[in-house]
Amino acid sequence: MESVDLKDFYPVSDPVEAALPYAELVSGGPTMEVLDVEEEMLLRLDQLVDACELDGSYFVKAGRALSIPATFEAGQRVNFGNFNGLTFEAPFVTHSIVQVGRLIGRHSIRALCATFDAAILLPYFDRLDEDHLLHVPVLAVESISRTE
Repeated sequence: MESVDLKDFYPVSDPVEAALPYAELVSGGPTMEVLDVEEEMLLRLDQLVDACELDGSYFVKAGRALSIPATFEAGQRVNFGNFNGLTFEAPFVTHSIVQVGRLIGRHSIRALCATFDAAILLPYFDRLDEDHLLHVPVLAVESISRTE
């Protein structure tokens, strides 16, 4: 029997397209913990990204993006940057689930994101802080195209 390649079953051209079928499965709830099903989803997305060779740099226009430190202590309060209407160029590194705080009703805001490193923010060519990653909710991406 011939070996079957994952990209033959799920032909996607960018990391956002790969994640769109899963985006609405991630939602707020009473817990701040990442669920087992979400961990499995992130693992499957990593496998799909590898199979379809989606690593590389992208030019992205997004309605929202979050600049979050790449590392921090669990349970520690984390300050993050919030961008609205952002255009940038950056290498895609992984998918992530971002959970922001506990709001009225004790629920968190959660989103499946495409995560980028070393972003160049346009139009002024500002650079994202070296110790931050740019998390873009996949449902907030207006356009994405590969640059390399």
